[in-house]
Amino acid sequence: MNNPSSVLIGWLGLIAAGGTAYYLAKKDIDARRRAQEAAKTRPTEKLEWWQKIEQESNETNTMSGIFPANSSGDNNGHQTSSNNGNEGTAGDGTG
Repeated sequence: MNNPSSVLIGWLGLIAAGGTAYYLAKKDIDARRRAQEAAKTRPTEKLEWWQKIEQESNETNTMSGIFPANSSGDNNGHQTSSNNGNEGTAGDGTG
């Protein structure tokens, strides 16, 4: 069974590892933000979550006009036929 000192050492190690991970992640995120601001690629306006969704859906809608629609499938280029080109529907290969 664990004695109180081993439990304390375990908790202190866990807290130290978590704090170190938080510090390194925050440092990396801050560096990335500074680089984006220096390159002028970081948006200046702060949007609500629903505004971000609207903006992303508008960007997706405008980008979908780049590729022509596939006449034999859906807009993603997938075949819409359920039998994958086979004439027979029983799947026994008789056609």
